[in-house]
Amino acid sequence: MKKVVAADQVVSLRVSDTADEIELVLRVEGGDETVVRLPADQLAPLAAWVEQTTARAEPDTGPLSGKGPIFPVELWTVRPEPDEEHVILGFRMGKGMEVSLRMHRKAAGAYVQALSSLLGRTLPASPSKARH
Repeated sequence: MKKVVAADQVVSLRVSDTADEIELVLRVEGGDETVVRLPADQLAPLAAWVEQTTARAEPDTGPLSGKGPIFPVELWTVRPEPDEEHVILGFRMGKGMEVSLRMHRKAAGAYVQALSSLLGRTLPASPSKARH
């Protein structure tokens, strides 16, 4: 079950005695405090997400303007899903943050055409079915 915690302030952050867990104490609405415990190995990705989302390099002026941050991509990958109907687009941002997007092949084809159009390039023609 997911629980949304809207915090007004981070009261404290400490590492457990065994160094395998992080404990965040958050002050929530009304002055109460809530404790959030995370595995220690989750601190680096959490810090990367915070750093990436608070340091936008460019203003967001596209059709999804205001819907989210812009992330500079350092490395990308594409791989097919076992169901052969979807592909996975993987992106690695600065500071090691990674995100993967699952996209239907038809949508991926439209994405490729849009990118090609934007970049001023044409796609190779489909192979002819006529016999020569």
